[in-house]
Amino acid sequence: MIKNIFLAVWFCLLAVTQTACAASTLWQDNAVGSYTFTKWAGGKIDVEYIVPKGSDADTKILLVVPGARRNADDYRDQWLSLAQKNQFIVLAIGCSLQVCEDEYQYNLGGITTPLGATRPESVQFYNVPEKVFHDFVSRFGSTQETFALYGHSAGGGFVHTFMLAKPHAPVSHAVSANAAFFTYPDPSQSYPFGLENSPYSDRDVDTWLQKPMTIILADQDMGPRTKTISNSPAANKQGRNVFARGLAFYAKAMNVAVDKDIKPAWQIEVVRGVGHNSTKIVPFAFKYLFPEFADGHRGNKQ
Repeated sequence: MIKNIFLAVWFCLLAVTQTACAASTLWQDNAVGSYTFTKWAGGKIDVEYIVPKGSDADTKILLVVPGARRNADDYRDQWLSLAQKNQFIVLAIGCSLQVCEDEYQYNLGGITTPLGATRPESVQFYNVPEKVFHDFVSRFGSTQETFALYGHSAGGGFVHTFMLAKPHAPVSHAVSANAAFFTYPDPSQSYPFGLENSPYSDRDVDTWLQKPMTIILADQDMGPRTKTISNSPAANKQGRNVFARGLAFYAKAMNVAVDKDIKPAWQIEVVRGVGHNSTKIVPFAFKYLFPEFADGHRGNKQ
């Protein structure tokens, strides 16, 4: 009996050790790769990663939310040269069309269905960034307590409302680039274009406006959007193109801040001569997400 118990414990320890080794060697053997995240009730998430050689517990972490094509591998690769040069980790979240099937689940974080029914919090896409971050920190042995957050197009739509929906998320700075449409801090406009019939309160708006977020717009982003919400009459009232919509959204938010006597933490940058192109936006986003690197202080060691 004692021998059998000893063997059972030994096999258990062996299995745990092999799992731990598999988790650690994943990053050591492949500086660029992917893995499947299964700790979200909404479905499987493909995480495309960059872990530059020499990364350690102090290496900073960036989470990336792709556009409507959900092409997380392409969005990861847009950051490759910057991540390797400045040594920060990139985790691009790949939520497939089978899992995040529409703009309500993806751009708008999944708090409601297209018919307005409330989704259980456990399956809301808004929960994924923190879950992926904390899972990676635990498996990698990171000491990071915050992450930077970048999203473009549909991902930009997600990021600007994530900062409203998750005020306690450990985000050091967020960049929302070229969002397809916007949720205004306006209780008189129906959700998702405003806050009427949404779960967000006036106090939530106060907090939102004081979150560290930059809106980046490309001045040649003039093409029409094609998705159901993005190309709806209500979206077109925000502007006939992404550039116009972004300018109007930021102006509205700043006016709300003045009315509330709030000093907003938001910033805006217009990138000249660029269209709906995340690759060309990334270098501009970088300086907001990692100002310590952009100012010439490379690496993580003091």
